[in-house]
Amino acid sequence: MYTTRSFSLGGYRFIPAVSQYSGGVNAEQGLRIERVRLSSVVPLASGFELIARYLDALGRPRQALCACELRSPAPFNEQGFRDFNAIYIATLRV
Repeated sequence: MYTTRSFSLGGYRFIPAVSQYSGGVNAEQGLRIERVRLSSVVPLASGFELIARYLDALGRPRQALCACELRSPAPFNEQGFRDFNAIYIATLRV
């Protein structure tokens, strides 16, 4: 059994792991997680703008983004991976 932590701003619970990602997420009662896939690759900043507009249209805050599959421009070491994901983490703090 895993211990989950509530992220009430986003409406989901997550299994804590490392700063770059969690061990899993599930929606809080009355909500659901929807998977959205872009039809083409876009730059990181543009992708987050699309996500913000999508969530705004649903009346949901940016913090409702509970998972994101990012393509990195090259392989990273652990610190490089943290730095790359800092943009994603900052998006959740807005």
